[in-house]
Amino acid sequence: MNTIKKNRLTRLTHAIASASLIIAIGGCGSSGQDVGSALNVEQRFTGVAVDGHLARATVYLDGNNNGTRDPWEAYAFTDNDGYYSYNPLTNTNYCAESTPPSEKIYCLVNRTSLTNVIVRVDGGYDLLTGEPFIGQMSRRVDVPNTNDDIDSVVSPLTTLVTNVESAEDRTEVLNAIGITESDLDVDYMNATAQNDIDSHLLNTALKIHKSVSILSDRLNDNYEELNDEVAVLNDPSPEIYSNLAQEIIASNQNIDEVLTNTDSLVRVMDRSEEVLRDLYEVKELTLPDDLGNEQNPGELSRVVNIVSSVPAVVDRLIDPINLDINTAEAIGGARALETLVIKSVNETAVTDQSIDAAVTFFLDETRDNLVDSLTEALASNTADVSTLASNDFDGEDFDSEDEVSTASQLAEDAQAFTQIAGKSLRVMDLDLGFAPAFLRDLELELYFLGEVDGIDGSFVSCVKYIEDAHVDGTLGEGNTEGELVTGYWSMLGATDNNKESYSLLLTFEFLGSTYQAIMKAAGGTTIQGEDFEQYRFDSDGKYRIWHSPQGLVDISSLPTNNIDCESRLPSRIGR
Repeated sequence: MNTIKKNRLTRLTHAIASASLIIAIGGCGSSGQDVGSALNVEQRFTGVAVDGHLARATVYLDGNNNGTRDPWEAYAFTDNDGYYSYNPLTNTNYCAESTPPSEKIYCLVNRTSLTNVIVRVDGGYDLLTGEPFIGQMSRRVDVPNTNDDIDSVVSPLTTLVTNVESAEDRTEVLNAIGITESDLDVDYMNATAQNDIDSHLLNTALKIHKSVSILSDRLNDNYEELNDEVAVLNDPSPEIYSNLAQEIIASNQNIDEVLTNTDSLVRVMDRSEEVLRDLYEVKELTLPDDLGNEQNPGELSRVVNIVSSVPAVVDRLIDPINLDINTAEAIGGARALETLVIKSVNETAVTDQSIDAAVTFFLDETRDNLVDSLTEALASNTADVSTLASNDFDGEDFDSEDEVSTASQLAEDAQAFTQIAGKSLRVMDLDLGFAPAFLRDLELELYFLGEVDGIDGSFVSCVKYIEDAHVDGTLGEGNTEGELVTGYWSMLGATDNNKESYSLLLTFEFLGSTYQAIMKAAGGTTIQGEDFEQYRFDSDGKYRIWHSPQGLVDISSLPTNNIDCESRLPSRIGR
């Protein structure tokens, strides 16, 4: 891809989602190989990704185990329920010839010679929390010499044993987390025919993955240049998982003992950091300062101290022995936990005292009634985890049941997405930059199509991305004054029986690539006397607010080309 085209794609993606999204190169089930030569093979990989269930995550076959998707490796996305290739809830085969293009993106087919492969999952949105999924999950599978389907559950539990080679060590790790080999095949969010939740497996999975996510983010912050490198590990979490398993084996401790032992956590971080530093040297990048080691934990002290509190917080929010846990209790507890994770991954160099206040809040037995009120409120359709994560969890505004409940909710005037087919929405960034050489003008107009009362459909959109513009009329590189982009929409968590959602999943198709984003209603506001509806675009735990002067309105006509888009999005910076 040439530089201009790459810059154009990058800027358009930012305009669409206000964050970096996964670039999907090629098509569903694309051919490619890591080992051997192409054969007459067509194996459908089916399964589900579950932390909670992950919607619109990227699932791919990592044949060379380098922790990233190479262009030749087959990939797909998970659907709105977290499944890929086949959804047993709806009995939908996404790989069937009759499958419409909007659903083909969920089909994962291997057409190369593989005997052993790692199924990896990253990105997407956690249906349990309603937030972007942080980190990566995996499962190692043996590929039979047939065209039979290969079905797999991919979860934090399968990820922990992905790189455990010997059967003896694998058994030891499974014993340490209190599960059996068969538990790896359990979708613990739908553990029985009655869709019951397995509280023990959910509790264990959350302890592991949320701890790994916080540890991994600290390494990622220090070694972020690897994100721009091709064909190398672009997320530290696989190394954290691998070294966590090795620490369990070497120490002969159970999972709670390892995760609450700061010395063990420092060892896990130190070994993982060594791998990242080796990659820096291979890529001839300038090495940042080492974060610490067993003898001198240094900058690792803060993050391992935070993680050491995670098991107790999880036990408080998701009771591992409550066999009657219901979906609402699981959602409320998981969302409360997610506020701690978001706080931790967003912590700057200055210690955030609200993280410690949140831990104290969850674990203080005298506040049990407040915690229960909070988790009950978080289970509602109007819960807002991101806003709660910015709360300091302390003070007079957080010491009554009503106050903690209010702190976890969307603005009262936030409008749910219902019957949006036939509607259009124009959103904009109100920051217009400054003259003479740094003017900016970012706008997006979406036109939603589909059945009037549908919960999904297609859309066309016009995108304007102007940044670093000059008063003489010249634009920065890769800018567009109007680009026609198409895609698909669906309401996150909505069903035929509940056709309402405050979160909208968006799949954009542009120049042969696929992008995923999530948009959330955030209520109204008044700025300099003008009323706006606010919409939040989320990615990787970070979000940015865009504004709409009118909100959702009826479509009068559809744009058909780039020139049409330019006319619909006139300049706001005097060009």
